[in-house]
Amino acid sequence: MISMQETPPPFHSRSRSRTRPARRRPEPDLAPDLQRIQRRLSRSSIGIAALIAILSLTSAGLLRARQSNDVIPPTAPGEATPVEVSRIIDGDTLDVRAAETTIRVRLYGVNATERGQACYREATERLTTLAGNRVLLLPDARQTDQYGRELRYVFTADGQSIDAALVRDGLAKAWREDGSRKAALVALEDAARTSKTGCLWSGN
Repeated sequence: MISMQETPPPFHSRSRSRTRPARRRPEPDLAPDLQRIQRRLSRSSIGIAALIAILSLTSAGLLRARQSNDVIPPTAPGEATPVEVSRIIDGDTLDVRAAETTIRVRLYGVNATERGQACYREATERLTTLAGNRVLLLPDARQTDQYGRELRYVFTADGQSIDAALVRDGLAKAWREDGSRKAALVALEDAARTSKTGCLWSGN
């Protein structure tokens, strides 16, 4: 028989439970996340390195192309005017016929040597070959020079720049003062000088 005076077993009160040390939740394992981040960074670094390598190779290729004279000459736009060739005067001048009128045209983008100077014959012969019987003319900033000659960029019948061909072949210098195609022609001259191409730069 249980005595009424016996003390009943104590209950776990809220106040006592607060005195117990709190259970610590297990620390999350961050190793897999760190590994994933490292893998992503590694892939990004590889991609950036590949992009830099591609850009470097492209720049080097463009530089080699310029130095090797492998520069695409500018072609004639649609607004260039076709005319018949009447006569070749020298390496940068020709007579053309349009609307039953003969017009003397000076190539806008080049400067060839004069009669009696070195490379005069070579430049004149090359212009004769390139021009053939028909050329395309394209005006630019200035319409005439100080001698009254019409200033035009000149193209072959199939649209290739004669200005560019003469400079690229080392038979004329690029006109460096003005003109919408000045930069391309100057680049061609620089490449011809570097590679010692043609009559002007070969040293012969």
